[in-house]
Amino acid sequence: MTPAQLRARAALWSLRAALAALEARALDEAQHIAAEEATTRSLLKSPTWGRRRALGGHADPVAGAIDAPELVRVNQWSKTQADVIVELRGVAEHLPGLAGPLDRLQAAVPHMSDRMADGTRLFADRIDGRVRRKLVIHADRLLVPRALCPTCDTTGLTMRLSPPAEERVIECTTCGGAWLRNEALRSVAA
Repeated sequence: MTPAQLRARAALWSLRAALAALEARALDEAQHIAAEEATTRSLLKSPTWGRRRALGGHADPVAGAIDAPELVRVNQWSKTQADVIVELRGVAEHLPGLAGPLDRLQAAVPHMSDRMADGTRLFADRIDGRVRRKLVIHADRLLVPRALCPTCDTTGLTMRLSPPAEERVIECTTCGGAWLRNEALRSVAA
């Protein structure tokens, strides 16, 4: 795989992790909304104290409560998740396969040209950044200290933490090179 393809695969893994965090937040928010609605809905009864029967007239608070529009709290996390999935499906619908949009993109990366893989990486990074900013979670990159780039001999290598250990990619922020973690660390140790 070329460096552009490695970087695109790593970006898609990061996006997958961000979407998993977004889904967890959306489910948690849905549970909170359901709990709030369960506690706010109580039986409405007309006041009967001091009377033989319920009032039911102009002073009856039940009539006002029934006519009031029901306010439903919107799950913003689910809305964000749906927007992101629609955006991903818009890109992935042009790819073959029946899997989800991220799986189809990930399967197509080895067959992409460098330019297309770089575009896919930029697309995934843009959505990943948007989701992570909204969730207020840290970026999925770790600076690799004291390791020189095999191509340009500068420090500034970063590694994405979301991919599985065997698919982690070390990227050079200076020259744009990318290597699988095991290959890059083997060349540093040599």
